[in-house]
Amino acid sequence: MKKTHVPCSLKIEEEAVRYDLDNPTKRNTAKLLQLFLTALGYFGSVLVICDLYGTNIRKGIFLPLAVGGFLLASLLQFLPKHSGKLTLGFVLVLLGMSALFSKQIVLGFHAIFNVVYQTAHNTNIAYFQIAKRANITFAATLTGTLVAELLAFLFAFFTIRKPHFTLPTAVSFLLAEPGLYLGIPVSVPAMGLLLAYWGGMLALRFPALWGREKIRCTQRTSAIGGSLTALLILLVYGTVSLTGTWQGYSRPESDKLRRQEISESLADFDIQNLPQSIRKIAAAIGMGNNQTVTLGNTAKQRIYDRTDLKLTLDDLPESTMYLKSYTGSTYGKNCWDTLTSDTEAVNSDMVFPILESYDCNPQNFPFLFQQTSEPDSGTYHCTITPQRRDGRYYQPYAAFSSDVSYLEDVDFRPKSRDSYDWTAAQLPPEILSVLSQQEPASISFNSSWSNDAVRSFMDILHVPSNGSDVTISTRFSANQIATAPDGVQGKVIPAAFLESVAYRDFAADVYTRLPESEALDAVYAAMPESLQNAHPQTTQERYAALCEIRAWLSEQAEYDLAPGKTPRNRDYVNFFLLENHKGYCMHFATAGTILARHLGIPARYCEGYLVDSEVLNSASIRDGRYVVNVPNKKAHAWCEFYIDGYGWLPFEMTPGYTAELQPDSDTEEVPSEPSTETTVDTTPENNTSATPEEMTSAALTSTEISDSMAAPKDNTIAGSKPADGSIPGFAAVAVRLLIWAICIGLFIGAAVLLRLLHVRYRQNVFLDTRHPRQAVHAMYRYLFRLLRWTGLRFRQEPLLEFCEKAVQHLRQQKLPATAPEQIIPMILAMEFGKQDPEMAEQRQAAAEASALADAIFKRCNPLKRFCMKYLLHLI
Repeated sequence: MKKTHVPCSLKIEEEAVRYDLDNPTKRNTAKLLQLFLTALGYFGSVLVICDLYGTNIRKGIFLPLAVGGFLLASLLQFLPKHSGKLTLGFVLVLLGMSALFSKQIVLGFHAIFNVVYQTAHNTNIAYFQIAKRANITFAATLTGTLVAELLAFLFAFFTIRKPHFTLPTAVSFLLAEPGLYLGIPVSVPAMGLLLAYWGGMLALRFPALWGREKIRCTQRTSAIGGSLTALLILLVYGTVSLTGTWQGYSRPESDKLRRQEISESLADFDIQNLPQSIRKIAAAIGMGNNQTVTLGNTAKQRIYDRTDLKLTLDDLPESTMYLKSYTGSTYGKNCWDTLTSDTEAVNSDMVFPILESYDCNPQNFPFLFQQTSEPDSGTYHCTITPQRRDGRYYQPYAAFSSDVSYLEDVDFRPKSRDSYDWTAAQLPPEILSVLSQQEPASISFNSSWSNDAVRSFMDILHVPSNGSDVTISTRFSANQIATAPDGVQGKVIPAAFLESVAYRDFAADVYTRLPESEALDAVYAAMPESLQNAHPQTTQERYAALCEIRAWLSEQAEYDLAPGKTPRNRDYVNFFLLENHKGYCMHFATAGTILARHLGIPARYCEGYLVDSEVLNSASIRDGRYVVNVPNKKAHAWCEFYIDGYGWLPFEMTPGYTAELQPDSDTEEVPSEPSTETTVDTTPENNTSATPEEMTSAALTSTEISDSMAAPKDNTIAGSKPADGSIPGFAAVAVRLLIWAICIGLFIGAAVLLRLLHVRYRQNVFLDTRHPRQAVHAMYRYLFRLLRWTGLRFRQEPLLEFCEKAVQHLRQQKLPATAPEQIIPMILAMEFGKQDPEMAEQRQAAAEASALADAIFKRCNPLKRFCMKYLLHLI
């Protein structure tokens, strides 16, 4: 047998060091310090169980058993032999008990989860239904005890016997994570112990970065460093907790909401509805608003016990508030899309340039016209603070704000997405009934526009500037314009011109469009004869037709939060009204909008929140203002229709949701005003206030010149209508197969790439002549991994003895035996003799290690070759 030549001085020094380290007292010092770290991590986890999951657990039984399990698991790690096998045996026994009492374990898990769910959501509703006769306390105590015993063996083995930072740290964190995710705080002692354990384990494993964790003196030093780090963290944490105001750790509410939104979007992911699923995920992450609403892809509408909006008001509204966040303008392929600036329609060449260049927007029409016609109706100020960021923003009807920029005629963007203010008109509950009994009147203006801003505005509307009289139709008189509140006068005249001259016909064209569809034709044919023959023209006739549509919808379908999905080969409205006959607000609002458009009534689909009397009556008072929390259950969808001379107002189509804003159709009628024509004389002596041109000029000039008031042109919603994601049957199968193939390909590619990176990294480290010590340590670890693969394990014997043992073992298996003879003496010379290897020796050792790996690989079966090559990266 070939002898290994090592200098005699190295042998003597190694034996001396080995003698010093093999002293039982010094050998156990590291384990005792690691026992201290084990206690920190384990009892921190036990306290987390008691804090988050221990309501139904009997602490008098649970805690003594947890302490007993810790002592048993820890003592096993001090045994000189077979501690690993005994630990595995006890773990298998515990798993066998879990299988034996599986029903009780499942019941205990349900009971524990119900406690967490009820605490997190502040509700008495149980997530899991449990029979009344079930022994919840026994089941929860058994479940918690088995979990604690398994944790005891895991912490003891991976902290004392085989120190490992990642596994016990990840387990202890994941144990606390469900509570943190749901917003339940962890107590100060529990979090202090866990933080100390994590910091101590990190310090304990720090020497592994240099590959010195196998050296006994380094192990003892690491244990001391880890324990001191843990004590320091405990001291700092305890000082902060006792002297400060911190009473425990809990995840920020914003993080909790964001993660919940992401979880919901992932839960709704549907490969056959890929575009909508991706848009939902993007909106949950906060990457933008979802401008398309796909209908019929949710079988059951979920309601969450949470607050979605917080409103702060100086006065409560007199009627129900509809907070609109989404407006669907175009219907097709079971989708609603918003309006885009490239839409071709009647007067689009006038409407879009005005919206892009002037502070004159249809979103403000109801507020301006209501304040002009009824200046004594009053206003209230509303601050909206979203509690979750989903890319949507909310506006009350008949409201105005100078802190937002408007997009097209449907949307807006606030300057601050955290909160934004609105000034809203107090709409009387009978507003729809009142407006339905009135028709716009005519007002004439002299067209001698002398101001450049006014002339430019009128030129876009094709209004002449030759001094002739220009007539528009409004719902207010010239005297009412003159007596309108300050801030309204200058805006109401250009708004009235835009509405009367251009936008009214624009809305009548764009918002009565419907796709050509046999399925929708079948719905139209099923309508009552009175609706089929209806041709509503006036506001009163349109309002009556909408009421009749609502009544017919309530006869055709019932309200149901779980109507099932709409088949992909069906039209959403047709399936809802003629086949399924059940649905929730989205179904009724969509159907009502489609039927209103069929009758020639300009209508749009809307989503947002319904703030009714139930929510308003729950308002609290803070600093002299009302604070209203809008819950998730008030999320709603409705139809809005256009009233000539006034603007868009909501109309409820869902049964049972008829709000105070729109009374039943038998409300007492209000006498209509006669249609009159008034000529406005702009001479100063006939007007006590500023002339209409002066008021208009003030608004348009400041708007056109001031960048802060002009609507930014890059805020327009661009892009074409995306696909709805519907896929035919055979194509869906092909898409699934393609996606699976891509995933498998990516997995294989990742494995191959990871192997190549490992091989290249190993080669670079082995041949790194600038850092020979790091290279030798890397080869040393690599050699031990190869030897373990052949069945030889290091038993803490002297390295020279192990070297001869390894050479003999490899020769018996007819494998190259020169690698141990080359690498082990090199590591001894470097550690004890402080002699760095020569370049030739380093290259020779790397070659010998690679030759040994190749020889082992050739003798393995295909399965072991795969593991060796792609999982363990040994070759």
